[in-house]
Amino acid sequence: MTSSRSLLFKSPPIQNESLVGYLIRIAELNRYPRMSWIGNLAGVNLTEETLSKMSSRLGRLAKVVGASDAEMKSLCYYVSAKGNNLHVILSMGEIIPKQYLYWPSQRVCFSCLREKGFVSGLWDLKAVTHCPEHGELLRDACPACKEPVTFNRGRIAPCLLGCQYRGHGSECPDSVRALMQLISNKFLDSKFDLTEFGFPKQIVDGDLYMLLQTISFLAMRSWRGEGDIDHGWLEARPETMIEKMDHASGALVNWPSGYFKFLDDICAGKGAPNGAIVMHWMFGGFYKSLVSQQKELGFLFDGLQDYMNRRLNDRILTGRGCPSVLKKRDRRIYVPGFIARKQLGVGRQEFKRLVDRHYLQSKPFDTSYGKMICVHRDSVREYGETRSRFVGRKELAEELGLSLHSLYSLSTASILNPFHSPEKDGWPKWWYDRQTVDEWLDDLRENAKRPATGKRTIQLSKAVAKYNHMGLTYSKLFNAINHGALRLYRRRLDTENLLDYFSLDEAQLSKWYLARG
Repeated sequence: MTSSRSLLFKSPPIQNESLVGYLIRIAELNRYPRMSWIGNLAGVNLTEETLSKMSSRLGRLAKVVGASDAEMKSLCYYVSAKGNNLHVILSMGEIIPKQYLYWPSQRVCFSCLREKGFVSGLWDLKAVTHCPEHGELLRDACPACKEPVTFNRGRIAPCLLGCQYRGHGSECPDSVRALMQLISNKFLDSKFDLTEFGFPKQIVDGDLYMLLQTISFLAMRSWRGEGDIDHGWLEARPETMIEKMDHASGALVNWPSGYFKFLDDICAGKGAPNGAIVMHWMFGGFYKSLVSQQKELGFLFDGLQDYMNRRLNDRILTGRGCPSVLKKRDRRIYVPGFIARKQLGVGRQEFKRLVDRHYLQSKPFDTSYGKMICVHRDSVREYGETRSRFVGRKELAEELGLSLHSLYSLSTASILNPFHSPEKDGWPKWWYDRQTVDEWLDDLRENAKRPATGKRTIQLSKAVAKYNHMGLTYSKLFNAINHGALRLYRRRLDTENLLDYFSLDEAQLSKWYLARG
């Protein structure tokens, strides 16, 4: 049904006013409690109409509010385009994807509402998080009286009577406010002077869609090869956009230094050694995505090339699908865990134990695949060298001429410690470092003396066997030797490091043991 009714009080649209804001203003002028009352007069359900259908209802609304069709169309920035309802034609004739818009937006600048008395169409853009004039955050509730903003209201300012809100002043960095002003210049043809902020000439001279695509690429950080650059805005929420705009504005002001700092964050990442490895948010993914968007965002790709030429002149770029920035001198300082496992020849569980017990120096890195554990190249090399010297408990016991229990007692007494063991670090097997064993035997040989002629000596193994029933063990003997209570002698001039070549003064041993008893 098309109604011929018209409102008692009429007012022409204000430049840059949004369609919903205009209807709210007219409702307030006519003392209507809800904007939807105007829709009822025109036979249009304003609370349920979709963006794609609104353009076909403009004629009905024009008759009720007393405006011309041209005036109403100038307010409705979102005329459906391309026949698929996925794109919209703005008032200046430019076409953008619909996912860049909130419609109708319930975020407003309360200072603008009080000073100017209308709702700006600029606030329907998702990328606009702050007022370009006041720098205030766009809010969906009054910060003073907490009254929520609803698009079906009867007053421009939804505040409760007596609300004393006087504005918060600028609530964003200068870079964010400048970006909001640049968007306003594109969307509303405002005349903010942004010369001092040094935006790249390409986006200053380009259209709104190019600017929104640039912001999308930098802010959403969804770098997945040839993904849709507009797709990230589908799930964009107002509470997450503030930080995203901070990232994008920081990259675009003071071009190209701001962009270089942005790339530093991508390349180095949080906690990564300076220039060591590129894992944070996958610089490779950024590189590949930018290559796929080179036609739309050519100036960003050119800036990336300048960055690599200027900042990475002492490093190289690999030719693989996901490039990593490496030092020429020592290549990567940190390597991914799967590479370290391959070099060491260990499984996942053993690698995890090495990392958890700090045998390998490791750091977690954020990647597009989630958290990745990377380990220091030097620690991999050092552990690999140690691992090549491992000798098992049974083999070492046979070489030393000891029983497994005797070898175990030396370990528990901290005389000959294993490198890995179930008790030390939860390892399923006992492993000794042969270098440590050799150093221990060399130290024994250095301190051992040749016995004097006629001195009666007894081998270590025979000494333990002789007094074993009385509690003598190898660990007690070596403790006595280390404390100087017993003198260690060398039986032969042989260079082999076996315990059979060491002996004790039999009389001194008997005297020490009897005194000890």
